[in-house]
Amino acid sequence: MDLAYDYRLSGVEVPPTEYLTDHSSDALARVREHATKRGLYIVLDTGVVDAQEIEGVIPIAKALGVKTIRATASTVLCGDRSSVRDTWATHMSGVLKGLRAVRGPAEEAGVTIAVENHQDLTSEELVELCRAVGGKNIGVTLDSLNPLAVVEDPLEFARRVGPYIKNVHLKDYRIYSTPEGFRLVRCSIGDGVLDVRGLYAVLRDVAPDATVALELAALEARHVRFLEDQYWTGFPPRRAEEILPVLRLREASARPKDEEWRTPWELGAGHEVIEDYEITQFRESVAYLNTI
Repeated sequence: MDLAYDYRLSGVEVPPTEYLTDHSSDALARVREHATKRGLYIVLDTGVVDAQEIEGVIPIAKALGVKTIRATASTVLCGDRSSVRDTWATHMSGVLKGLRAVRGPAEEAGVTIAVENHQDLTSEELVELCRAVGGKNIGVTLDSLNPLAVVEDPLEFARRVGPYIKNVHLKDYRIYSTPEGFRLVRCSIGDGVLDVRGLYAVLRDVAPDATVALELAALEARHVRFLEDQYWTGFPPRRAEEILPVLRLREASARPKDEEWRTPWELGAGHEVIEDYEITQFRESVAYLNTI
């Protein structure tokens, strides 16, 4: 929270079970006071939709004045649903059941459960999920560039999920072309392929009240193998025209083939190097956003 305040940011997003180990009323009151004095909102993170876990987090959210709890539908990354293609429908039925179970407690507490597109769900699937749950307290945490992992144009994805967006993860990737598709490699916001101005224009139209968090992406590159037949076995049919914007982006924005794409983590650097890498990208991201 102090780091966010020092950089004139608006809030923080934290997983309460990892960072808020003391859930007593006094401890939560101190956290809320610390945030309030700095003018910061708080978003809480949970993992894959679990009704029992979310029901346990809702009282924490209420005590902290939190309006949004982020959750995910799965742990799938890189759009690779091939390993769960035979059980995906069953899994999503469980996610729907879990969200329906917490809809009432969330509404009573005035908290929204916002499901993230965690490199797993298409925009159509996210909208269908929100509609199936119903109510005003189920929405979306839009990860700005995860649509690339399911071969969707990021801005079109944002428009489609539109009014359901409650929270945004603002991050950037560089693209490295591979015979199988591309690698998405983290970078400072403004140094990659994200059309930040375009995204904010969409958000102003469809979700002007959404909170936005800076997310420095994972320390491991995401290899999206969408040119392999197996990749598509986990997805519903898609028209070719829908993936053309991503193909064009790959062709226009791919980094030089001889450029090192691995992060310090992947290169085995020490913790001090990795820490400097992370804080430098954070500072550069804030600086870039201040310029626009």
